[in-house]
Amino acid sequence: MSMELCLQKAAQAWCKEKTKHLEMIPELAEAFAEILNEIWVQPWLGNATTGELLDELKARIGLKGMLNYRTVDGDA
Repeated sequence: MSMELCLQKAAQAWCKEKTKHLEMIPELAEAFAEILNEIWVQPWLGNATTGELLDELKARIGLKGMLNYRTVDGDA
């Protein structure tokens, strides 16, 4: 995710019904965006490169047949 998109997503916090009355603090929006960007650049399967996906598959194959485990929590 680009930093610009992270800034846009962070700014949406001031567009919610419960928060739209609050004055936006640009420094806070930028801090939120930096945190979002740190999370989004992690190589989780949702945004992994092809090489990272292949490495993950290789690791799963090596887990004694435990190919059905999930790397993240959820009901997906």
